Order: sequence, then C-alpha cells, then structure tokens
Amino acid sequence: MSTGIRLLRLGWIGWLLAVWLSVGLHAQSAEVPFVRYTTEQGLSNDVITAIAKDQRGFMWIGTLNGLNRFDGLQFKIYKRTGQAKDLPGNYIVSNGITPDRNGYLWVSTNRGLYRFDPLRERGQTILLPQLQDKQADNDFISPVRFDQAGMGWFSSVDRLYRIDPQTLQLTAYSLPYAMPTSYATPVPDRRGQLWLFMPGTIYKFDQVTRQWTYVIGKKPLHATGAVDVIGLFESRNGQLFAQLEPWGLLHYDAKTNRFVKYLDRQLLVTEMAEAKGADGKPVFWLGGLSQLTRYEPDKNKYTDFARMTDDPNSYPGGITGPLYGDSLTNALWVGTTHGLAIIDPLALKFGRQLVRVANDKELIENVQIIKQDRHKDPVYWGITDKVNLFRWNRQQADLKAIPVPTSIAGKKSYALTQDLTGRVWVGLEDGVGIYNPTTNQWQYRQNFLSDEASFTTDKRKLSVPNSSKSYPRVSVRHLYHDRRGRLWLGSVRQGLFWYDPATDQIHSWPIKGDSGRHLGVSRIQEDARGRLWVLTTRGLFRISPERNHTVRLQIKTTGRTVQPSDQLQSTFLVDKAGNVWLSGIDFLVKADTTGRVSQTYTLANGLLADHIFGIAEDKRGHLWLATDEQLHELDPATGRFQYYSKASGLLTNSLFQPITQNRQGELFIGAEGGFTYFRPEQLRQNRVPPPVVITEVRVNNHLRTLEPAQSIQLAPGETTLTIGFAALNYSQSAKNRYAYRLVDFDDEWITTDARTATYTNLAPGNYQLRIRAANNDGVWNQTGTTLLIRVIPAYYQTLWFKLLILAVIMGALWGIYRNRQNQQQRVNRIRDRIAKDLHDDIGSTLSSIRIFSDVVQAQIADIRPESVPLLQRISANATTLAESMQDIIWTIKARHDGLDDVVSRMREFGLRLTEAKGITFTMTVGEPFPVLKLNVEQRRNLYLIFKESVNNAVKYADCMRVDVTLTVTGRQLHVLIQDDGQGFDTGTVRSGNGLANLQTRAHDIRAKLNIISAPGAGTSISLTATLS
Repeated sequence: MSTGIRLLRLGWIGWLLAVWLSVGLHAQSAEVPFVRYTTEQGLSNDVITAIAKDQRGFMWIGTLNGLNRFDGLQFKIYKRTGQAKDLPGNYIVSNGITPDRNGYLWVSTNRGLYRFDPLRERGQTILLPQLQDKQADNDFISPVRFDQAGMGWFSSVDRLYRIDPQTLQLTAYSLPYAMPTSYATPVPDRRGQLWLFMPGTIYKFDQVTRQWTYVIGKKPLHATGAVDVIGLFESRNGQLFAQLEPWGLLHYDAKTNRFVKYLDRQLLVTEMAEAKGADGKPVFWLGGLSQLTRYEPDKNKYTDFARMTDDPNSYPGGITGPLYGDSLTNALWVGTTHGLAIIDPLALKFGRQLVRVANDKELIENVQIIKQDRHKDPVYWGITDKVNLFRWNRQQADLKAIPVPTSIAGKKSYALTQDLTGRVWVGLEDGVGIYNPTTNQWQYRQNFLSDEASFTTDKRKLSVPNSSKSYPRVSVRHLYHDRRGRLWLGSVRQGLFWYDPATDQIHSWPIKGDSGRHLGVSRIQEDARGRLWVLTTRGLFRISPERNHTVRLQIKTTGRTVQPSDQLQSTFLVDKAGNVWLSGIDFLVKADTTGRVSQTYTLANGLLADHIFGIAEDKRGHLWLATDEQLHELDPATGRFQYYSKASGLLTNSLFQPITQNRQGELFIGAEGGFTYFRPEQLRQNRVPPPVVITEVRVNNHLRTLEPAQSIQLAPGETTLTIGFAALNYSQSAKNRYAYRLVDFDDEWITTDARTATYTNLAPGNYQLRIRAANNDGVWNQTGTTLLIRVIPAYYQTLWFKLLILAVIMGALWGIYRNRQNQQQRVNRIRDRIAKDLHDDIGSTLSSIRIFSDVVQAQIADIRPESVPLLQRISANATTLAESMQDIIWTIKARHDGLDDVVSRMREFGLRLTEAKGITFTMTVGEPFPVLKLNVEQRRNLYLIFKESVNNAVKYADCMRVDVTLTVTGRQLHVLIQDDGQGFDTGTVRSGNGLANLQTRAHDIRAKLNIISAPGAGTSISLTATLS
C-alpha cells in the first residue's frame, strides 16, 4: 500500500511537517506538570495511536507496534502471534480502541478488526472481504463507533459497515468515493445522525435511503470547497466540531445546518478532548503539531504547553496523537510520538514556574526565595543564588530578569524583601543590594558604616565614595520588614542589624554569646505583640525593640529527644496562636513563649527527614515543612502528617529554601530550576476509591486464565497459588496500598504495598480471597474484589476414599476381633476339657482314696488302732486336695471368668470356713456392680489372695468377726479384708510362706497389696488392682 497510510491520522501528517517549519510558538507554560511514560517504563512503542479505558478500569494504549494494558505501574503487552485468538496486526490505527457495553474492546489494526475480551485476554478477528485477498495493504480498518442503539460503525478502504456486537452480523454500505490509501471514520452523534469524516470532507448518511449528503470540505469530489477538514469531534453535550487545515476549529450550528467559526485564534487542532476545569466548567484540550493547548471557553483563555528539553515533567513533545479525558478523575491522557503523558490534578497538586537564565537555554541553579510585591498582587520578586533578581508578572505569565551591576553580578545572594517605598533589598555575601523598580537604580551597601553607594543601570558601574577606612564585610543571610517600617538584617557572623528609614542608616543590635562575640542570625519573625524572634547560632532569642530588651528562649522538656543544651536549630515559626515551633536535627517541637515543650515530632512519629529548612502556617492552621526528604504537611490538631514529592508536582524532593506566603494565603517554595506554589486549602484530595482487579493468577508458577465469575480451580498436585492484583488508581500509583484475606484461613487482614499474594498447600475445599485497596490519599475501596478458589482433593482426600479406608480398617478390626474370639473360644473349650478331665479322673480318684481310707479305718480300728491316725491324715489330705482340685477346676472353667463369679465364690468360701468356727462373716459389694471379665491369672490370684487372707484370720487371729468390702471404680478393683483378732507386729513377725505368697500373687497381677496390723488391734489387708 502507498505511503498514503498516515502515522497518526491518515491524510494529514505530510502537510503537518511542512507547516511545522513556519509555526511560531506562543508563550509556553510549565504550571501543569506531566507524568511521562515511554518504552523505558515498559511501553511497546513510543508512538501512541490510541487510548481507552475498559469497564474494569484498565487503561489500554495502542501504538505503532502493539497493544498495551496499563494498571498504573506496569504495562502488559499484546502482539500478533499468528494464533486466531490474538491480535491480527500490531499497528493500532489512530483512536482505534473502542469499548462496548458488554466489556469488549474493539481494536482496529492494519490487518483487520479485532474484538478482544480483556477479562479472558483473548479475542477474535472479524472476517471481512478484503482479509481474504491475501494483500496486507488494504486491511486497515477505521475505529469502531457505537450509535445510541448499540450498533457499531466502521469502514474499510472501500466499504462502510454496521455490525451487531452480539451476533457479529455485518451490513455493508457504499462510501461516497473509494480511498485505496485511506479509510473513512464514521461518527454517530447523540441525536441519532451518522456523520462520516473522509480526509478533507464531512458527509451525512441517511440509513433509510442509504444516501450521502455533502456538508463541508473540498476533496477529492469537492475541490471547490473552502476548507480542508482533518478531523471531527463530538463533545459530551453533543456539540460537533470540525478541525481544519491549516488553522481553525468550527462548530456545527444545527439551526442553520452549517459549521461556523469557533476559535478567535489561528490554531492547528489535530486532536480534541473535553474535561472540567477547577471551577467545574468545560475545558477543551487541543492537540497540535508539537504542543498542547488548554482552552477555557467561558474565559476565552488559551494556555499552551510545549516541550522543554531540560524539564522531564513538561509536555513530551512530538506530534500530539490521541487525547483521552477521564470524566471520573478529570485526568488527561496524551498520546504523542514521544510517548504517553498524563496531566492528573489528583496527583500533580502543585503549580510551578521554571526560571531560566538570560539566553533561555538552561535552567538556573537555584531559586532562593519568592515574595509578593508589596503593592501589586500579580507581581512577585525572586532571587537565585547568583544574584539573578527577577520579576514575575503572574497575570501576564511574564518572567523577566532584572539587570544587575557587574560589581554585584556573580555574588552569592541569600535573602530578599521589599520596603515600604517598594525598593527590593537583596542580602548578599558581603552586604546588601537595593533595587528601585521605579528608577531601575541599584544601591550597593557593602559597609554598613560607610556612605551608601549608588548605581544606575545605564552606566553599569558602581560608584563608591573615597574613603581611607577599612570596614568588615557583612554577609546578610536574612531580611525582615516589621510592621513599624524597620528593616532587620541578619548576618552570618556580625549578628543583627536594623535599618532606620528616617535616617537611611543601618545600626547594629547586639546579640552576643558567652564569649562576647556577635551571634550569627539565620531567621527573623515578628509576633502579634510586635516582639521579634531571632534564630541565632546559639538558639532562639526574643527581642522587644521598644523596651530595648533581649532574652534567650530556653527549651524546657522532659523528653530525651530535645535537651535544653541543643543549640543547633535550623528554623522556627511563631504561629497565629502564639506557639513557637522550633526545629533541629531529627526533631520538631511545639513550645509556648517560655520554652515549655508540649509536643515533639521525630522520625519515630511522623518526620521523614533529618533537617527542616522552612516552616509556614496556612489559613487552616496546618504547618508546612520544607525538608531534605519531601514536603510535609502537619495537622497540629491530630498530629498527622501528609507528604508530597516530585510525583505530586514538586520540582524536587529535597527542599532547602524557606517557605513564603502571599496575601491570599498561597505558599511559595524555591527549588533548583524554579519555584513551586500552591494554595493549601485548594489542594485536591483523591476521594475516588480505586477499582481493585486481579491482574494474573499463577499456579505452580504457570499462568492460569480466570474462569467465569472470577474463580480458579486447583487440581491435586497444584500446591502453589500466586495472585497478582492492582488498584486502578493512576494518581501516584506507587502510593497505593492493599489488604487481603483468605476467608476461613487468615485470621486477620494482611496489609501490604506488594501486589501479589501467595498461598501454598491449601487443604481441599472452597475459599474466598478478598482484596481491598487504597489510593494515593488513603481512600479505601472497602468492597474490593473477590476471587473464588476451589481446591479439588486428591483421591486419597475424598470422602469416598476415607469411607473406603474406614470400611477396610473396620473390616480388619472385625476380622481380628473374630479371630481372637475364635481363639478364645478354642482356649475356653480346652480349659473346659481340662477341667472336666480333672474332675472326672483326678477328682474321682481323690474321692476313692478318701472313701477307701475311711473304710480301712473302720475295719482296722479295733485290730490296729495305731494306724487310725495315719488313715485319718490320708483321708483329710485327700479331702483337702479334693477341695483344692475343685478350686483349680473352678478357675479353669471359662464360664467363671466374670468378676461376679469370683465374688460369689469368695462369699461361699468365707461363709463355709467361718461358720465352722463360729466366726461372723460379712461381705459388702458396692453397687452398681459393673459386668467385667477377668483373665485366668487375675481370677486365680485374686481368689487365692482372698482365700489365704480369710484362712489366716480363721486359723491364727482368734477373731470373732471377719469383714470383706469390695468396690469397683472404673476398672479399679478395691478389696478390703478386716478381722478383730489378736493381730501381730508387722516389724517383728517371722515371715512365712503365707505373707510372702500374698505379695507374690499381688505382684503377678500388678496389684498393690497393703497389710496393716498391730498386737490386739486386728489385721487389715487391702488390695487395689486394675482389671484388664
């Protein structure tokens, strides 16, 4: 395709370059600083062709080489990849990004039209006939514009199209004429009329008749037309403007159906945008060849902005491309061939004026001080550090240097004031210079005790009367004019002086230190009572000139930060309420006029800087501090600070000069290259809560596209989740703050400056990540945004798997239980068989022995009486053995495993044994009695311990009563056996088998056995055992 495809707006760049050479710039302004972005900050290309804002609040920047998404800090670049879902071309045409009602972006490129979904970050190319001819030179598409019905209008090189954004259905219309090297731009207005801008000409289109009506322009079919149109713009109230070549702007008069003259000034307008001024009235921004103009219709006022090569915050320069006015924040986004720039009143809060040397090629080094003229409000006087006195007429935007005599030129200057006659006094390194604006004459008073010198600017020479005396030179660091007309001069070594206008003489005012030498003076201020406060190298002094009285202010504080001995103090202020604010290294204190400190500020509670160089009080009572680390605003009522830096519009972050105030309450601060000014009560605060968006999601460090309803799903093995987010506040975005919380995971909100949150190894389940953000002025969006997170469990974390494992475990336990039951049953059967065998075999045998011995005893009693005792012993032993055998059989039988069976056996034995001896036997069992099973060992030893104890009591205790108490607590068995017999001494009794057997059996069942006895006090045996 030929070079007719233009750079920013097709059809005009050729003649723009020609016109450029003959255009003279108007007065330039630096009052409004610009924030710039180029490829160095991440843009894909410095030539900006389109700017738009989507529904979520992202800014989209089109360039000659790529589409950019901007969130205030970072650019994300989208380019052609060859895939169907990505951009068809990298060249975004002029104003070629248009959002629709559904959140899509319609991007017009050199290779076709692209509908882009910014949420899912993918789109599709609209199929048009010219895309199928495999020729790239006719694929340019105009920007899409939507009418009141929501239909989109755009054109190719040979057709006008209407597209339904829902169905993507196309309707084609013919153009007034074909343009093989360009395209037409449709402009549907708010009244329902469709306009068509073709390079040079404007038409109206009737959709019913499909007819075109010529309106204005001269080419190519209307060469006799009076004007050449280069653009068409509609304002927010529906007013149409036509931009003309080479100069001019017309607006459409619906009553006469004509475009009529709008501006009274010849001005090249290539782009337009609308905004609101500080007063709420409409303001038009007009883009030109190499500058930008702000036009205020109600005042008919023009302000031009052009590039200043030594000012990084000036207009970027180059050809002005697209302009976008943000109606929410009133910020203006400017696209140029040198990058992107923003004028943001919510971020750039300060006005500024650059000061240049006479040749206007470079900025001066440092502006020391700015003061309003004593008689003329629009006029200000300022000095630099090399005696560059200048006069600034603010109303006329005129800054002029005042010629300085050669004898003064180049000397260091420190201070400036104006006396009642209007003369401007300049404090110099060796005296004062006095300039008379009326006569343009200078006086140079180098020696305060000699006759004054005079100078006329015409002769450029200094005249000094002859004198043989030698006088010390005085370096004047501060000048102050009091209400009585006296002018005070502070010297760095020779102390304090005052000028008497009645005698035109300068006199010394003694303020001396302990050594008798004059103290250096750095600042002077008069309070409401007419007293002078003077800051010296040895602290702060208060002077009553009428009383000729001087007293030093002693600091009185209980804190450790400031001590009464601190003498190195940088500046001070006596506020309207009479409080003294005094600063030194790392501190600022508030004291009364006696020096008693009531408030101290340090780096620990608000100060950001070590040194304060200027303090001023505004109309609200707020203090402003010029420091070596940003400008501080302090509200004394709350003790809270706010901070302002270069990002807010200041010329520098380090402010070493005093702050001055005009009669209207505006503050001025000198800096390197110029000075800053502002009205504190009118500083705009950003009250717009920032939209909060999720910029990216990474799972195991791989990008993941958000699912519908802003949700994400993590599969098993995806253990690391990183979420990127942003507050879409473009005013000092680096000051944005964030807070996030994963509901039911984080106990509290996590506040951070970082823009990412990372979670690892989240348990399966559903989560909500809530994110909030605050803008540069601390206004929070409490609603924020929410990301839904679903963590899918691994198979081993699912309920069915857990139930399956539980079932397997229960089955295994049941199997073990059944196996043990079966084994127990087998053991029980063996035990029962052994018991039966013992009963049937050994038991019957023992019975036979007892019976046979009784029979033999009866048969031989008379024959051999000496054998009867032996037979009786055999019978008794057989009986005893049979009884023991019965105990063993009882123990072995499985059906006697219960504790209740043991208790019954004990009771039976005890009653049988004690009845024979006439001993009372009682057995008390605690209720309720739990059902417990005992193993064979426990049952056997427990019974035998009881049997042995009762048997001992019956045989040896000579008792009348045996009491047994048995209780169960949980699984603890407590047995107590007591008798009222003769007892014994446990320390001297001879140990036999009986007591030892009791201890052994107790040890075998892990029980605790305790025997208590004393002669004549009976015996008590207690047993505590844990039943298994």
